Amino acid sequence: MTIALTGFMGCGKSSTGRELAVRRGARFVDLDEEIVAREGRSIPEIFREGGEAAFRAAELRALRAVLDVSDASAMDTVLALGGGALTAPAARELVFSRTRCVFLRTRLETIRERLGAADASRPLFADAEKLYVERAAIYAQAPLAVDTDAKTPAEVAEAIISMLK
Repeated sequence: MTIALTGFMGCGKSSTGRELAVRRGARFVDLDEEIVAREGRSIPEIFREGGEAAFRAAELRALRAVLDVSDASAMDTVLALGGGALTAPAARELVFSRTRCVFLRTRLETIRERLGAADASRPLFADAEKLYVERAAIYAQAPLAVDTDAKTPAEVAEAIISMLK
């Protein structure tokens, strides 16, 4: 089984994903890290050189590759998606049809506290509030959701495990 974690930047997808993978004896994949490894350049470089469209294309290629490996192997996978991965209809269809997708629901105020005023490693951070509002309806399409405000990654992972039973 592949469990995909979605939500806005700073909601805890990577930290919760790592914790969840350990607790389930699963492999952990951070899709952003997979993109960097496959493309041989950083996410800000991909954005600078080709814009968001180039990044989304690389993201979709990486997503397909991760899901193909997960489907072919006997090992469970926990996949931390990028915050905008589900904005692409093709990626959304792949995730919803081939994974158990969990939305890590987090208030914007909490995200601001976690990330601070600016984060140069996140190319779309400057438009955070606008993106948060735009993406809310997409995240809400996930069949499962966990509130992460005031919870540690371990507590969120436990909540996910309880939901999946």
